[in-house]
Amino acid sequence: MSALEEFRTLLASSLPDDWVRAAAEDDIATLEKFNQGPDAAAVVRKVAAEGWLTPEWPVAYGGRELDTEDAVRIRTELRRWRIGNVRSAIGTAWVGPAILKFAAPDAKTRLLPPIARNEALWCQLFSEPEAGSDLAAVRTRARRDGDRWLVSGTKIWTSRADVAQWGLALCRTDPTVSKHAGLTAFCIDMKAAGVSVSPIRQLTGDHEFFEVVLDNVAVDDSLRLGAPGAGWEVVRAVLAFERSAGSGVGAAPPGSVVGRGVQEAVARFGDQLDAGRLDELVRVYVESRVVELNNLRAAVERRAGRGPIRRGAPFNKILQAEHTKRLQQLFVDLAGMDAVARDPEDDWTAHNVWAYLRVQAKTIAGGTSEVLRNQVAERALGLPREEDPSRHRPWQEVNQ
Repeated sequence: MSALEEFRTLLASSLPDDWVRAAAEDDIATLEKFNQGPDAAAVVRKVAAEGWLTPEWPVAYGGRELDTEDAVRIRTELRRWRIGNVRSAIGTAWVGPAILKFAAPDAKTRLLPPIARNEALWCQLFSEPEAGSDLAAVRTRARRDGDRWLVSGTKIWTSRADVAQWGLALCRTDPTVSKHAGLTAFCIDMKAAGVSVSPIRQLTGDHEFFEVVLDNVAVDDSLRLGAPGAGWEVVRAVLAFERSAGSGVGAAPPGSVVGRGVQEAVARFGDQLDAGRLDELVRVYVESRVVELNNLRAAVERRAGRGPIRRGAPFNKILQAEHTKRLQQLFVDLAGMDAVARDPEDDWTAHNVWAYLRVQAKTIAGGTSEVLRNQVAERALGLPREEDPSRHRPWQEVNQ
């Protein structure tokens, strides 16, 4: 029995019959309902306990040590059945791989198994009020104090900070060198003394993002990732894992951030469209297939040991994010006036409006499309790097 067959057998025997039926019929609305329901947490715990939530991780850290191709199939199946969500993905798909790569052995043993079992959720403490697209300009300071570090500063736009037990923070540890060279990454206990979290309300009315203030937070040196001053290498790896999870190897399908994709548009509107609207729908469908095929190509490239295509140029992240916005715009356009003056009792139309508003951040999260286009220009096309006068000057000179 293949790994995929074994996993499907586990799901079929563990889930309610209606959940199994919804997966077989690609009933997105019912799958999302189960994903948000009382059974969801128990299902994730069962799946995670047997290593399926982190299928490519070593068994010693809670995984199943599957090869890349099998792991992609398992992650695709997890999404198809709507098991897990972005809250767990920050740890399992973004931060966890960085811990595997950069952490000391004792830290791996301490931090990774709870992620694999979905017992510890994570957030990323990267962006700051004055360091967004220029992430290397962070001002949060970490000062060495014997076997620990004292961290002070403000982070913003931190997803899931309200539920995370741990956060990965990028901090400035040496202001006498250039901004990229003076950074270090630390794993921070979000319940530690000196950590405070405040919500930021979005267009949708939700508050998935938060401001996090760190006031002299003590962090043991064993929770440092990489060497002092190597934080930029760590954060680049995490962002690459995030972009891969969102648009590359094993990526979530387009539209999945709001629980629907092209198939739902076809099912709901396909038989009532004029030629012009049908052409729009076909174009969006073709885009979704391009994203999926690029995901598969990236998996094959990695399995063959060839690394990221074109030195990691983020073609697919740009396409994925912009496609997702076009897809949700199309849903709103097809709904017509119902999307403007909706019936408060119409749950589908309410979700339609919410989904459109929610995805407006997709071209910002994980790197703005504008910045990523610069990376494509530099890494794939060989164009000159954009000039940055502060890049090679000591940080303390730039920020006097």
